[in-house]
Amino acid sequence: MSDRSEGLESDSNKKKIKFKLPKKGQEVTLPLTISVDGLAKLLNVPNFHLLRKMRRIGMDKLANNYILSNEEAADIALEYDVVPIIPEDKGPELYPQKIPDDMSAHPLRPPVVTIMGHVDHGKTTLLDTLRSSSITATEAGGITQHIGAFSVDLKSGQNITFLDTPGHAAFSAMRARGANATDIVVLVVAADDGVMPQTKEAIQHALEADVPIIVAINKCDKPGADPSTIHNELLKHGIQTEELGGDIQAVKISALKGTGMDELAETIVTLAEVLDLRAEVDIPAHATVIESQVEKGRGSVASVLVKRGTLRAGDVVVAGTTWCKVRGMTDDRGKTVKSAGPACAVRVMGWKEIPRAGDLVLQAGSEQNAKDVVANRIEKRTNRERLATISELNDDRRSENERSESTREAEIAFRRAAASFKKGLRTTYPTKAEFMQKVSKADATSEASSEAAKLETPVVPIVIKGDVSGTVEAVSESLEKLPSSKIRINIIGTGVGPVTESDVAMAGAGSQGVVIAFNVKADKKTLSVAKREGVEVKTFRIIYNLLEDVEKMLVSRLPPTLVEEIRGEAIVQQTFDITLRAGLTTTVAGCRVTTGAVARANKMRILRNGAEVHMGPASSLKNEKHDITEATKGQEFGISFDDFEGVKEGDVIQSLHYNEVPQKLN
Repeated sequence: MSDRSEGLESDSNKKKIKFKLPKKGQEVTLPLTISVDGLAKLLNVPNFHLLRKMRRIGMDKLANNYILSNEEAADIALEYDVVPIIPEDKGPELYPQKIPDDMSAHPLRPPVVTIMGHVDHGKTTLLDTLRSSSITATEAGGITQHIGAFSVDLKSGQNITFLDTPGHAAFSAMRARGANATDIVVLVVAADDGVMPQTKEAIQHALEADVPIIVAINKCDKPGADPSTIHNELLKHGIQTEELGGDIQAVKISALKGTGMDELAETIVTLAEVLDLRAEVDIPAHATVIESQVEKGRGSVASVLVKRGTLRAGDVVVAGTTWCKVRGMTDDRGKTVKSAGPACAVRVMGWKEIPRAGDLVLQAGSEQNAKDVVANRIEKRTNRERLATISELNDDRRSENERSESTREAEIAFRRAAASFKKGLRTTYPTKAEFMQKVSKADATSEASSEAAKLETPVVPIVIKGDVSGTVEAVSESLEKLPSSKIRINIIGTGVGPVTESDVAMAGAGSQGVVIAFNVKADKKTLSVAKREGVEVKTFRIIYNLLEDVEKMLVSRLPPTLVEEIRGEAIVQQTFDITLRAGLTTTVAGCRVTTGAVARANKMRILRNGAEVHMGPASSLKNEKHDITEATKGQEFGISFDDFEGVKEGDVIQSLHYNEVPQKLN
């Protein structure tokens, strides 16, 4: 086409269609998503012409009802030399203040130290000793299952904020958050156990976060412990201690007895002085959500670590897609505080909804500002979710288009058959049903295939409830990592707080759904509803038990594997044709047991020259005209089969028993 203002193109029916192309350089504003038909109308061009352009640039969404993202639509629009405008994803938002280039004018703040390491290596006991408390006694199974934040005043007068992270493999995300929220990582390694899987993972998190590390070699007082081997083990994973010529300090301690603790505290304080940790105190609060939960009488509560500025009672803050007017704050000992400065960990009450662990907390100018920011973030999240479903939506529309095309072809075939009848080329007048039946069969086959694919792998719907958001996240991630080739978990809902009737309803009546309750309970009424609806409620306090029990539950829902066992063999010595009632005859094989025993209840396999010729049950097993249940080694017997008359002399009959063996997930 030489003239942009007019075009002459042919559609699929060979008709000449005259139309105008969009003006070169014209601005076209594109929505978040648009159908092919909608884009054609927006550009004011025929659909077939737009589809041709799409095919030219390698797009395969060649149907008028397919959905395009605004980026895909922009690529097509550029083919028409127009300027696509994608509205900026703006709206009310909060951003962290820029960190000053020169921090020397701002006051020093306490260091934030994260205790990391493998489960049972003594992380929480170390904090117990520093804090002169008994945290471990309150943890289920003696292991930390969420991040604890504590402020410790040392004998020297120095203040340190400690974060205690879980050591179990299920809590990887928590450890990552701990490493990213900290100034210093204290890596606890047991002298009698060495570098273990979660030790390696903690090292990786600390190195990725570029955080200084101090190694605390714990349990040095235990018999047989050799702290010197720990240095070499750590070196293999990129941690070079001072003993081996590196710059990472290692301190030998016994957290249980308290030996070496003063040296560890002094090492932390010295490193903090070198780091010269400072923060503004006179700006709006910048904080991070450490944990969040629902507390009876308090509602949604979040443990937050203030990073910069000062958080005060009455402030309005936003975290993720929720906001809070700070109704009250308490420190790690439960004491009410009116303000919290940099490196302070406090529990904040007044949240409209539970914030997610790891969310950035920023102060808003007013309640209305906070509401607007949250609404904007929710809208953006909804838009992202819409874009993520485009592919699935187009697959559905592709199937719908194929069915419509099949129906159209069937109608054309019917009309042609009717025309043939009128011309005398067909003896009977066609019925529309016979042509549409083919379409129905094709649809049924397609649907059956889809249903079969869905049924191939059993699915267990699960709702997860927990005491804090971090543990809910950890449980969800751990369950999703379970092998899923034979049976898979579908996590249909998660939440913080006790199990409710709505959780039971979500798990699904009669669908063998399960509610996992971690460190929370269900009341008697909820349990009664669950029992009535066939929903299992499983409660746990220790992550080990939860994962083991869920694996057992999944295995119990798999059909057992049948393992064949040959219980005995017999040789056919002679065959007889026996006349039955009503003149019917049957073949009886006279046999002798050569090994084991041949049981009437077992399935029989007949081998001839080593090859199987029949497999099935015996219809009778007799010894001297008496029915028997079993023939043992050396015993002779007669055997017959309902559905096989071809047994011959010399055949081998095997008596088979099948043992049910529980399947494994992997």
